[in-house]
Amino acid sequence: MGKKKDEHHGGAWKVAYADFVTAMMALFIVLWICKDKPKLAAMISSQFRVPMTEWFFGGSQDKEGDQSIDEVRMTQDEIDKTIEKIAAELQKLMDKEDPDQSAMEVQITSDGLKILLFDNPKKPLFQPKTATLTKWGEFVMESLSWIIDKNRLSVFIDGHVATSEGNNFKKDYGLWELSVDRANSCRRALVNYACPPTLIYRITGFGDSKPLPDTEPESEENDRMLFTLNIDPFK
Repeated sequence: MGKKKDEHHGGAWKVAYADFVTAMMALFIVLWICKDKPKLAAMISSQFRVPMTEWFFGGSQDKEGDQSIDEVRMTQDEIDKTIEKIAAELQKLMDKEDPDQSAMEVQITSDGLKILLFDNPKKPLFQPKTATLTKWGEFVMESLSWIIDKNRLSVFIDGHVATSEGNNFKKDYGLWELSVDRANSCRRALVNYACPPTLIYRITGFGDSKPLPDTEPESEENDRMLFTLNIDPFK
């Protein structure tokens, strides 16, 4: 009797098919994530346009219409320039409304645009020992809200109070509660005017636990609100 022919064909095709299905699922997930984030999609797309040799030896593409890695990296430069423009716009507004520069300080940092608003006697943000905004406070919140909305800025709000604010409070209400309530009052005002609620990422109250450097805890400049504004490159 002749030897029976081996009918075993191997399973390599199954492995290849499984890899294909996995790759298609990964592509579907990436496309789903990127559908509402065009800048993220552009960054991912640019990686597939760069020849493999450029990953090893550096350089960028010169082909017209192709987006190089260097061009993607310019996104942060664009963000920085926008932040500088916003800072100048705010400073111009406050120079007009607050010539003696006693109510606000603006600083560009690695965390974004820092806006320090002081609740001082000349231009108080709040009614004494409350979280109720004054007319000046409402004006500042309205101005900020339009700038935030126009530039789609993320917002972090920190409330701070001076130790001297701790007198004559009702029972079970102190500096921590006041600082949180003031931060929340600012949040409500921003949303009431123009700021979308989704742009406010966090509000925090620190009580009198973090006085400014080289100041006494009871100094009036420690009655302050800190706003940190930044641009989310993927929104």
